[in-house]
Amino acid sequence: MLGDLSGRTAVVTGAGGGLGRAMAVALAEYGARVAVSDLHERRAGETADLLPGDPLALELDVTSLESVAAGAETVLGALGPPHILVNNAGIASATIGREGAPDRDEDWAAILLVNVQGTVRSCEAFLPVMKERRRGKIINIGSMAGHAARQIGGAYATSKAAILRYTKGLAVEVAPFGINVNAVCPGAVWTPLQERGIAYRQSQDPELAARDPYEIFTANYARTIPLGRPQTAEEVAAAVVFLASSAADNITGQCLHVDGGAILRD
Repeated sequence: MLGDLSGRTAVVTGAGGGLGRAMAVALAEYGARVAVSDLHERRAGETADLLPGDPLALELDVTSLESVAAGAETVLGALGPPHILVNNAGIASATIGREGAPDRDEDWAAILLVNVQGTVRSCEAFLPVMKERRRGKIINIGSMAGHAARQIGGAYATSKAAILRYTKGLAVEVAPFGINVNAVCPGAVWTPLQERGIAYRQSQDPELAARDPYEIFTANYARTIPLGRPQTAEEVAAAVVFLASSAADNITGQCLHVDGGAILRD
């Protein structure tokens, strides 16, 4: 057992698919009542339909103070005080897939707003209840890109580096309240985010157009992962469950890497 989460309420942002969906499923399987939040309520509902018990699905836009505040109130009213907050909502580009080349200025602004400010806003919305109860677990989702330059580009990597620094600072700030703040850094996980990035590369490079997208994905990371394979969303979710559990009560301000050893080469 990674840890019994029975009786605890967990909130997962960006849980409409990919990593967030796997995290919501894993937290529920270990006993947590899960609030599944996503920018798109329909996708949140699709994830909630996969969970045991009586999960909550809600629309939540981490770029909006009003939306985050309303989401916190909804969770409190429906499921009770949150014990666990997983800040997973994030983007790698706001403009890939549009006509023409991606807009770098727009991407920088959007990525920092969603990935960094969105995480901060969610923490600030849910922390008051955790402080009052003097108990809580916050898990921020970083990336191996936050440690070294990657093909994915500067804005995304910068945002994830900021998440890691914010995690350490917040851990010190809220330690007197009995709240743990940690990060999980996934490596190469086949998610819709990766799919969109590779689809864009294929649209720009005729030599890649006929290749299988997953083959391109695995080839991208073959040289950088010592264990020789990508990670799965379920493996990342298991790390989240561990940090959310009582087994990790004396761990804070840390980054748990689920990357097949990729960090060892940075």
